[in-house]
Amino acid sequence: MGTEANRASNLIIGSCVITGRSLCVLYNSRATHSFVSESIVLELGLSVRELQYDLVVSTPASGLVRTSTFCARCRIEVEGRKYRVNLICLPLEGLDVILGMDWLSANHILIDCNKKRVLFPSSGGEVMVMSSQ
Repeated sequence: MGTEANRASNLIIGSCVITGRSLCVLYNSRATHSFVSESIVLELGLSVRELQYDLVVSTPASGLVRTSTFCARCRIEVEGRKYRVNLICLPLEGLDVILGMDWLSANHILIDCNKKRVLFPSSGGEVMVMSSQ
């Protein structure tokens, strides 16, 4: 999915920080879950847990991929804001993290597809905007 994602002009790609390292993130409202590259998990030494079931994920690059590991409540920083997210481990290429509907909806994040931007609500009622790269 990653190599194609980096080339596609209709996707919203930004950056996030995990354990002090800046990573490439895809904001994906079509993904039900959030994901992290297995290679990033190894490079950063992230703690991994086993799911209680096998999860089969459909990806454009690899077809159906079976996984059973995830990083529970992983600390992630996006646009200067700190969050916790469960990241399912996948063999991603060209992307480090995919933030899906689980994270978007839990944090009231909106995607403006027309203007290719992500809207982050603040406690004061204002909205912070991040435009795609």
